[in-house]
Amino acid sequence: MLDLSMILPAELPLADIWTYGMPEPKSNWAPLVDGHYAFINIVNVIFGVPITILLGWFAWRYHKPKGAKAESDISHNTPLEITWTVIPLIIVIVMFTIGYRGYAMMRTPPSDSFKIAVRATQWSWDFTYPDGTTSGFGEKLSNEEGPDGSLERRVTDPVPGLHLPPGVPIELTMTSGDVLHAFFIAEFRAKQDIVPGKLSKVWFEPEVPSGPEPAMYWLQCAEYCGTGHSEMYSPVYVHPTWESFEAWKVKARTFPETMSFEDRGKALYKRKGCAQCHANVENAPGVWIGPPWAGLWGKSAEEHPVHVGANGPIEKIAMTGEAGEAYIFESVRNPNAKIVPGFTPAMPIKKLTDEEILYLIAYIKSLGKKESN
Repeated sequence: MLDLSMILPAELPLADIWTYGMPEPKSNWAPLVDGHYAFINIVNVIFGVPITILLGWFAWRYHKPKGAKAESDISHNTPLEITWTVIPLIIVIVMFTIGYRGYAMMRTPPSDSFKIAVRATQWSWDFTYPDGTTSGFGEKLSNEEGPDGSLERRVTDPVPGLHLPPGVPIELTMTSGDVLHAFFIAEFRAKQDIVPGKLSKVWFEPEVPSGPEPAMYWLQCAEYCGTGHSEMYSPVYVHPTWESFEAWKVKARTFPETMSFEDRGKALYKRKGCAQCHANVENAPGVWIGPPWAGLWGKSAEEHPVHVGANGPIEKIAMTGEAGEAYIFESVRNPNAKIVPGFTPAMPIKKLTDEEILYLIAYIKSLGKKESN
């Protein structure tokens, strides 16, 4: 870790003031980032306050009455000019040195790091772990009023999201399926742009929770990426033990035997990002990027016209029987093959098994407008 003790004391006077507004630090990068942030703020105060006072005093001391003729009073002081050039230059070089060394450390993950692949798409996250376990998060969460009257996000299913094991460096290799996104977890002081067509990496080591339950944080997209940008967030869980992490992976890979196909489809609807774009209730409020699933199954061919391709000829497909099932299957495998009028071809390809698609079909049928064989 970069040592800032040569520049800053171990305990800054009024330390909370210098890092005011920063969320609670929860990773190995927090001391580095917070220390640099505090250093810059201290320099701003040391120079900014007296300069502002002098500006005000000069404006009062040398002001002229309205209409008075301006007079030239140009003088030259070489030592003064060298001083106010060299001192700021030294300070800027120190800031750059700290920032560059920190940047280099943040871009050099340890060889023994735990590697996770992250894929960002409009407007959800997908995570793939070394053993092939996958998870995602696309449930639209509403801001609900908490016990103290403040608004807070509620998680209804703890299985989706980014899950991290304890006590090891985490290395994320990230790709974008469409546009520019940005990975950002404020408590970890971890932020990295995700550029289409390019691999992006970030690493950090989260603080291990002290209690028996995983600690939860929020992953947000910090780059405007379209109309659903504000809802592109995912819970992040840091597990207190490896046993807890392994138990979660079992839940993420399997469904309880007692769950029906419909319930499994509902779980996938949340875990795979479907809920980010497709409403599962009639007249759902908010902005929905994809056509609603509520009331879809059971529509006649006349009620369900689609474009072949983005703006191709209209084809009418009945959402019943084999035709409806084939349409859903194709829409998952090749999202841009047929587009419902009024919507754009924005859906990314999701990695789902044939079995998982069957679960989704069962769930969509349960949301249908009427009974159908």
